[in-house]
Amino acid sequence: MKIIRYDIFRKILKMKIFLLISLSILAIFLLGRQAFYSAKRNLFRDLESWSGKDINIKHNKALENINLNKNENYLKIIADESKIYLEEQELRDEE
Repeated sequence: MKIIRYDIFRKILKMKIFLLISLSILAIFLLGRQAFYSAKRNLFRDLESWSGKDINIKHNKALENINLNKNENYLKIIADESKIYLEEQELRDEE
């Protein structure tokens, strides 16, 4: 039967504890990184639809009557287009 000295046993115990803590920190880091990327992917999933790539604005004859001068306010033009679009949607919903 081997007799293990106390200082050697203590060093082995410290190494095991260090290894356990290191593996725990590594696991937490990897799982945290995976959770972060997953959350980021889910939060920005619909970003493309808001970037204008999926939104098609249909211009109709009412827009042709608007004079587009360089001095006009572009926000007003966008508001007018939105108003016309919403009116068309409302008419479609009523039908």
